[in-house]
Amino acid sequence: MNAYTNDSRSFQIADRIVLPTPQRIHLKGLAGSAPEFIIASIFNQPKAYSINHLVILQDAEEAAYFHNTLENLTNALDIFYFPSSFKNKKNYTLLNSSHVMLRT
Repeated sequence: MNAYTNDSRSFQIADRIVLPTPQRIHLKGLAGSAPEFIIASIFNQPKAYSINHLVILQDAEEAAYFHNTLENLTNALDIFYFPSSFKNKKNYTLLNSSHVMLRT
């Protein structure tokens, strides 16, 4: 974990996300759990620790795994997963009550 935290690229990302205007940062070409390690290293940067971060992933399964790994890497209790409120993508009238509770 320290290798990521002390990497100059983590410092560069942290410098960008603390700018007063919203920043969109797209990381690509990463494999395995590298994205989680990078986000965890940025989360641990003193500059970026106190601001909110939003990570958008391809689907619910990828987001759930990402959330779980990030929680384990950081031991943070304030990392949230926002699943869809609906049971399926085609029928927006059927709410998934457990997902609504998670989002709340």
